[in-house]
Amino acid sequence: MKIRTLILPLIAVLLLGGVLVSRYRASAADNAEKPLELTFPGINGKKLKLADYRGKVVIVDVWATWCGYCVREMPELVSFQKEAEEKKLPVQIIGISVDRYEKDMKAFVKKEKITYPIAMGNEKSLKPFGRISGIPVKFILNKKGVIVDKIIGATDKESLQKRVEEYVKEK
Repeated sequence: MKIRTLILPLIAVLLLGGVLVSRYRASAADNAEKPLELTFPGINGKKLKLADYRGKVVIVDVWATWCGYCVREMPELVSFQKEAEEKKLPVQIIGISVDRYEKDMKAFVKKEKITYPIAMGNEKSLKPFGRISGIPVKFILNKKGVIVDKIIGATDKESLQKRVEEYVKEK
């Protein structure tokens, strides 16, 4: 009897999760002809334009220095990007920080030796990505600049590689 009361809610949660993922992918497919044309203020003083990365699979990581999960996954993301560059894969991580103070974020990036591009973002500039209810969250853009996937929460290098693999193979 106890097993039934545990298994039925678990099955319901798994089914609901599958529906949410398939609905997100369907809505991304509906916008297949609409690449994101966004520009963010980069921390190096230059503008970071998503359009400059066409031809690559782009992982937009929305994060902050005060987010423990974000901070813990940073070494994984740095390692992922380094490995992609070594293998000459058409993949680029872009970090969009939602920190309030740019100087705190710049100090963090320097201390943690984050090598991929970082920019500042806010609720308004991130609106084209849809509702963001928490961080970290990663949006995967295909080589055309269209959102094709979303990862809610922290991830590791291997999981990210599996998630991105199919988009790297696309023409």
